[in-house]
Amino acid sequence: FSSFGKYISPINIVKFQQRIDETDQDKYVKKLTTKAYLLLFLHAQLQQREGLRAIADDVLSKKFQRALGLSSISPA
Repeated sequence: FSSFGKYISPINIVKFQQRIDETDQDKYVKKLTTKAYLLLFLHAQLQQREGLRAIADDVLSKKFQRALGLSSISPA
């Protein structure tokens, strides 16, 4: 996923997080934050994943969970 970091480096994560905080988008979120959701679907697009099952399989990787900032997530 190191090449993934190169693709997302142009995104101003600090500014993005400020906008999320200003609008309380993640007020009731427990795990899949707006930032993690954005990164997850950017990765899916870059990897040309065919559907949600393939995306879910990616998320089960502990290394990818760390890259997304997820502490833990279940297959459900």
